[in-house]
This record gives sequence, C-alpha cells and structure tokens, in this order.
Amino acid sequence: MKEKLIRYADKLHLPRGKTIVITGGNSGIGFSVAKHLIRYGYRVILAVRNRSRGEKAKEELLLENPDAHIEVWDLELSNFESIRAFVNRIQQEHLDIDCFYSNAGVYRIPFALGELDIEMTLLTNYVSNLYLYLLLKEYLLQLGHPVKFILTSSMVARFAHMDVSDFDGHDYQKMKFYKKSKVAVNQLYRFMVEDSKGTNLLPLLVHPGSTYTPLIAKAYPNRALMITAQRFMRVFFHSPDKAALCTLALLSEEVCSPTFMAPRGIFHVSGYPKKIKLYQGNLTKYKETIAYTKDMISEYLR
Repeated sequence: MKEKLIRYADKLHLPRGKTIVITGGNSGIGFSVAKHLIRYGYRVILAVRNRSRGEKAKEELLLENPDAHIEVWDLELSNFESIRAFVNRIQQEHLDIDCFYSNAGVYRIPFALGELDIEMTLLTNYVSNLYLYLLLKEYLLQLGHPVKFILTSSMVARFAHMDVSDFDGHDYQKMKFYKKSKVAVNQLYRFMVEDSKGTNLLPLLVHPGSTYTPLIAKAYPNRALMITAQRFMRVFFHSPDKAALCTLALLSEEVCSPTFMAPRGIFHVSGYPKKIKLYQGNLTKYKETIAYTKDMISEYLR
C-alpha cells in the first residue's frame, strides 16, 4: 500500500479496536478496506461466498499484520437460506458489530433468475441488502451503541429509473440493470434513513469511484474487449486501496449523521473522499419499491 494513502487514512480520525463485517471482503475494495482497518486494530469479518478465496484473503491480510483479528464467514447473497444462516450466526455468537459494510455485488452479468424469480443483479445488489437489514435490525438496535450500516452505490444510478415491474428482468441488458440495481440501493438508503431515525443505527452510502477490480475484469469475457477495457481502467480508474478511502472516511468519528461519500474528482471517477448530495430525481417512488420488495420476501421474514 502506498505511503501517501496510509498517511491520508491516518488523518481520518478512525476509532480503534472496532468490529466490522465486510461482505465480499476477499477481493477488490472490500479487501482493501480490511487491509486499511487491521492497522487500527479492527476485528474484521470477511463475509464471502467462496470459502477458499476468503481463507486466502485472510492469509494475505495476516502477512500484512500477523496480530490482526480476521475471520471468514460464509455468505451467499443470492441465497436467502444462506443470508438467514449468516444472520443467525451473528445472533448466536453475540457479535458486537460497529459497522456493517455491504460491499459485495455483481456487475454486467448474463441474464439469470434467482430466488422468487428475481433477476440476479437486482437480487444480489439490492434485495439481499434489504433482507439483511430487516433481519439484522432488531439485533443491531439492542447493541446499545452506534452502528454504521454502509451501502454501496454508484454514480451511474443517476442515469436510470427503477420500477417494480423490473424484478423479472424483462428487456434485460447488463449495464441497464446494473444501473437499476444502484437506483434501488439508493432507494433503500433513503428508506433506511427514515426507518432508523432516532435510533443507534446510522445508514451511510458510498460511491467508491471507478475502480479496477476482479469484479470489473470478469464483466468483459471477450478477450480483446477485456484487454482494451483493462488498459483503459488501469490508466483512468483509481486503485482499490485508494477507493477504500471513501469507505474509511465514513467510519471516521466525525461522521455521525447520514452521509453520501464519493471521490472528489471530475464526475466522481477517482480522487480523495468528499461528502456529496444524493441525486433525488429517481428516488420519488422509493416507498413503492420497498413495500413491493417486502411483500415479495415476506415469507422469508417470518
């Protein structure tokens, strides 16, 4: 990790010795957030769908800091049974969570339907996060201290609209539905801000910027296109270690109200963290989206 990134992180007034859950923490930005936080004595729970990759990530982090407290937990966000088992483990082990960082997601995947015949991009990026929040809410309320719940957005959400008729993936296009999933995440954030008002829960939103990660690399299966995309991204996008700073900024002791953090550079592609305003133009139907989703997953909430 570059020294200038370490120096910047050290200026963020991060609390020490906290516990964070990071979904998709075995690679990309989630891994970089973990790499930063173990320097501050954080207990890090890597919630991953691939156990072997999670264990490999843990080994790499321990090479950075042999005394770090890192655990690997199983979580498949496209599977409601896996989400339920994950939440049950949190409750049974009385995990004292200070931050839940919802980092995992999918990008430009082939069309597929998952649980309840929901299109997989919307299911993984949005529905699973609402389900996690609803299952965890009462437990987190009982912890008796502030709990930060960070959702991952993208600036591309500004250029799409989400409708309840979209869940079956009709007229599917990879990028189109990725944008829709991020609109839904923003709608979830708005709902959570309202739903958690006056409690110890603090919803936060992060756009980490345009970042070259394994998730991006897998999105372009055509070899020639992939090589071209990789060359472009390596030049114009910032690294996962730098992208992680936006999340770290939200963990600062100075952030104590709902906040949207993104890179300060042009179009928020890359740069150091900056608080920005969330675009509201496509969030007016957020209550309808949330209510419809709750109704869809109601049998799994009992």
